[in-house]
Amino acid sequence: MVTRKKAQAPTGLKGTANDIWLAGLGAFNLAGEEGGRIFKALVKRGREQKKTNAEWMAGLQERTDGLKEDAKGLLERVAAPIEDGLAAAMQRLGVPTRSEIINLTHRVEALTRNVSKAAPKAAPKPKPKAKARPKAKAQAPTA
Repeated sequence: MVTRKKAQAPTGLKGTANDIWLAGLGAFNLAGEEGGRIFKALVKRGREQKKTNAEWMAGLQERTDGLKEDAKGLLERVAAPIEDGLAAAMQRLGVPTRSEIINLTHRVEALTRNVSKAAPKAAPKPKPKAKARPKAKAQAPTA
């Protein structure tokens, strides 16, 4: 009878695979033991990061508020000469200003009230008379 020998993997490869397996088991065990401590450490770091982010956002908000104010000031400095020039051009063309139109409206309203008060009250119209009813025709006697 002929015996066959099983083919064996080289010792180095089998040993390396076994070491990897054991390292995985050790990592799993370590994670179980250290999990609570690591979790607490992560929560602490998260709180610190949240505080840092809040401070950073507050600084960013201050900067944007300052830029917004600067932009408003710049807009006012640029808009004022344009508005003045536009108002002068409209005045040369004879376009009335808003205040002039408002004053005119008030004057027209006051004049309308005065005219309404001064106008004579119309006398009430007389009621129409009722029409006379036609008389009934006399019937001729029938014989």
